[in-house]
Amino acid sequence: MSRISRVRRLQSLQAASVPNLPLQQRTPFLAGRTISSTSANNNDWIRKKLWKGEAPGAADPYTQRPEEVRPALPDEFRAPTISKRAALQERTRIVLPPSRTEAPSEQEAAASLESGYVPATTAEGLEQIMPLKKWWEQEGHWGEESEFKGFANPTKTTDSAIVEVYLRRAVVEALALKQAGKLSTWVAKQWPQGDEKVLRTALRTKIQVTNGQAEPLSDPSAVVRSVIDSEAPKITPAKRVTAKQAAQMIKAWDASWQDLVLDDELKFALRKRLFQFTGNLVSDAKLGAARTVRNLLTLASTAPKPKKLVEELEQRGDLPKLANVKVHGRRVTTYDQEVAVGRWKLIEEELTKRGLPLKGTNGLPSGKEQQYLLGR
Repeated sequence: MSRISRVRRLQSLQAASVPNLPLQQRTPFLAGRTISSTSANNNDWIRKKLWKGEAPGAADPYTQRPEEVRPALPDEFRAPTISKRAALQERTRIVLPPSRTEAPSEQEAAASLESGYVPATTAEGLEQIMPLKKWWEQEGHWGEESEFKGFANPTKTTDSAIVEVYLRRAVVEALALKQAGKLSTWVAKQWPQGDEKVLRTALRTKIQVTNGQAEPLSDPSAVVRSVIDSEAPKITPAKRVTAKQAAQMIKAWDASWQDLVLDDELKFALRKRLFQFTGNLVSDAKLGAARTVRNLLTLASTAPKPKKLVEELEQRGDLPKLANVKVHGRRVTTYDQEVAVGRWKLIEEELTKRGLPLKGTNGLPSGKEQQYLLGR
């Protein structure tokens, strides 16, 4: 009730201040007020408190903004204007396509060249210019530095003997770098593959493990040089060892080195090195579960699951050996059955005589009788 009485008082006050005029000629209460969000006079006392003397800048920064004046630089200090194409050519060694030009007309060419100019009527003897879309396919336009060079071995292998040989080499190299205090620096860099001599040197290095910890290597300098030497990447890498060679190599050491406990830094280095030699990448989830070198060897030498059922049946090899069983990689159709019994040639001749498609309907509609039976 009190709020209603206040409204009535406000209405009576407004009615008393407005002269007796007709309702159409009265000015609204809000229309008679001038509303301003900023006022220069209201800000003067604040500017005087903040600044001694004349304050810099505009009196009302919301409505008056001073123009930005840039000092003029001498010509010798100004940056040279270089086109985008020239700047791009300086940053790359790739041969860019030439700028687009317009060939002159026959009259312009005859006027600019010698008087003996004769326009060509055939393409014989003219230089063939490849289109722009085939620019990168031409020789010399795509350098060796721009060719893709994969890090991992393109041919994957899960042979346990081959994986053990390269895992042994990776462990020796990682321990040698760790003993020299350079593993943290080189753990994320690409290590050179090296030739056969480097492989033999790493495999001859003995690894002694006591309570899960590796003893210092006797001579890690040669192994360290093969990894950090700047000339090592230029050496032609050795070919991958075969399964027969790997089986002979692993007889030179016992299995005690596989009890080495791995930390996160060693795990990352060994996983990266195995991926480089064998092409198998151990996932992060499985790598985190691995604790020793033996666990990592088991994960790296485990064959991936077959993607199709036919691949699994071929790997097992028991069903294809049966005389009355044949494994197919796809669904067997009527065409496959007719070809198997040798009847497809006769069917093909008869279909050709009648002008019917050999396979499928070739867009022809089905019989009307079938549509009647289906109620369509």
